[in-house]
This record gives sequence, C-alpha cells and structure tokens, in this order.
Amino acid sequence: MKKFLRSFLKFILPFIILVVAIELYVLYFPSTFNRKAHYLHDNIGKAELLVLGSSHSQNALNPEFLKLKTVNLANPGQDVQIDSALFFRYVPDMKQLKMVILELDYFTLEEKNDKENFRLPWYKRFFGIELYPVPLKDRISIYASSPSFFNKVLLDAINPRKITYHINQYGFITNDFPGVMKDQNFDSLSLAQTAKERLKNTHTKESVENLIFNRSKLNKMISYCIVNKIEVLLLSHPMYSTYIHNELKGKIERKKQYLDSLLSAAPSVHYYNYEQDARFTVYDFKNDDHLNSDGAKKYTLIADSIVGRIIPLSK
Repeated sequence: MKKFLRSFLKFILPFIILVVAIELYVLYFPSTFNRKAHYLHDNIGKAELLVLGSSHSQNALNPEFLKLKTVNLANPGQDVQIDSALFFRYVPDMKQLKMVILELDYFTLEEKNDKENFRLPWYKRFFGIELYPVPLKDRISIYASSPSFFNKVLLDAINPRKITYHINQYGFITNDFPGVMKDQNFDSLSLAQTAKERLKNTHTKESVENLIFNRSKLNKMISYCIVNKIEVLLLSHPMYSTYIHNELKGKIERKKQYLDSLLSAAPSVHYYNYEQDARFTVYDFKNDDHLNSDGAKKYTLIADSIVGRIIPLSK
C-alpha cells in the first residue's frame, strides 16, 4: 500500500505543481485588475479622485495625467451595480476624496450583468464585493472562474509575436493600440464600410427595467456625494463616428430624459459630453468605442482641466 501511495504521489505531484503554478500566475501576473486593486488599497486614505465605469472609462482616463491623486476602478464589462458596490464599499474610507467621475455613455443605463459574468469572482477576491453568490470553486481558484479566458492569457504570454502591454502603477495600459483601427490602417472609408457587420451586436440591448434599476443606483451614489460634499462629474466619453451612427434613437432619448431630470434636481452635478468632440480623430481610437493610449492622454488632459475648474470653486 505504501509503495502504491509513493508511486501515486510521484505521478500526481507534477500535475499539482502545474495547477498551483498556473493559479499563482493568473493571480499575480501584472494585470489592470490586480494593479488597480493594489493601488486602491495602498492609497485609499489619500485618494482625491475616484473614477468608475466600464472599459470606456478604463481606456479613456489615465490617472498619470490627472493632478489629483486618482484611483481609476473602471473595468471591462463593469456595470452600474458594480460601480455602486465599489462606491459604497470604499468611498466612506476615502477621507480625502474630492470628486467622483461617473460614466454616462450611450449604453450605460440599459446594461446589467447577470450572475454568469465570469469576472464577478474577481471582484470578490480583489475588492471584497459579492453581487451574487460566488461558487466555491471560484472562491478557491481564479483560474476556475474562466479557464478559456486564462488559457488565452497563458498562450499570449508565451507567444513572442503578441504585444507585451505596459501597465502603470494605476492599472492603466500605456501602449494600448492594437485594434480594428490599426488593423484597417486608420482608413476611415474602410471602417465605415465594415461598421454595420462589426457593430451589429454592440450595445444593442434595450431595457427600461435595467434603466430603472441603474437610475436608482446612480441616484444613490450622487446623493451620497452631495450630502458629503464630494463633487460629481458625469462624462460621456469620445466615440468614433461609426459607433455613433449605430446608436438607437430610443436609448438616446431615454438617456437624455434621465439626464435632464437629474440635472434639474441636482444642479450641483457637472456633466460634459465629448461623444462627438471634433478634437478626436480616427488616430485617437483603438476601435469604434475605445480610445487608444494616445487618445486617452489627450482626453485625460481635457478632463483634468475640467476638474481644475470645479475643485477650486468647492473649497
């Protein structure tokens, strides 16, 4: 029996080591997600500006170019309910917080993740928030939350032809250029001709139910900020013309109705819309609805000038 156990352990030990090594790699390899979490936890008492939102805000606002000490907690696929959970988990401990930037893009109000979103266990692990019960296997293993996603990460890591992304201390990618714009050689005509097929499933969902849910979450965050004298800046980020032409009129109108109602009820809230800002050209985008790193620098400097105008007035 002992001989069998020794042989079995010799056989299985390499597999155990491999599994542990993979788990440690996906847990600790430099990613936007864990860098953001580490920077937040190291600077929570000193943070002056908090950015929330989806990949639009993640790709658009680089804290490196903001004068206030900024934590950007925007992540891909992050919806308003996750924003709200992060907000109420951390903002009460941000004693130096002066402003919160909230994303209010075309799709923001009508998107909502369900419990199947594969990133939800990451929020439990890195930020301590749990919107839906996280399965035991995903509590134990980050890799188990999405093997297909992490297999691609692992393959990309050993592929010499894949670009190595540089992530700064804030969790922002500073060389984020690969995308459809670069693939199409920044050819506006070609991008326009292929847009219909490319964007046919992009932010096409309409949901008044989600809008009501998200509106409530946004209003609670904004109310907290007003009561606690924290400035609120709502931003609609730059989009390329192909994305704008793909927008649905109903969603545009419902967003406008909410915004008009909000600004009427809370005139201290600041809103700026850069969706069709002519200063942003095809060379500033990586795809139809995300800025590349150069576009983000240009946009962040614009946002910083707005922040600089608002904050002195509040002192």
